[in-house]
Amino acid sequence: MPQHDVPRLYLDEHLSPRIAVQLRRYGFDVISSQERKMLSRNDREQLILAASEQRVFVTCNFSDFIVLDEEFRKENRIHWGILLTTEEAIGILLNRLLRLLNSLSVPDMKNQIRWLNEFR
Repeated sequence: MPQHDVPRLYLDEHLSPRIAVQLRRYGFDVISSQERKMLSRNDREQLILAASEQRVFVTCNFSDFIVLDEEFRKENRIHWGILLTTEEAIGILLNRLLRLLNSLSVPDMKNQIRWLNEFR
């Protein structure tokens, strides 16, 4: 069972919502943009939603979210982390996310950009 300071995740629309379902089976708090019906929303709106719920935003969209991180910093806005990943099979992403969730706490991700590939 996860600890109370484990990051909560928000999966971008490019990631399968099945990942969220699987992670919830392990007791983690994970939602997807599909589940939130945010598919038609722009990246900024999605990051704002994730930040309002203190969730790490998980995405394959490197360039846009690096820019959004810079904008948030200039505006003195807080986000709860941006986790960048390459497109991989669901099993690989699930294993890496489990490693991350079992090794990092909320403060480790706050206002940070990290690469999921660190958790191979």
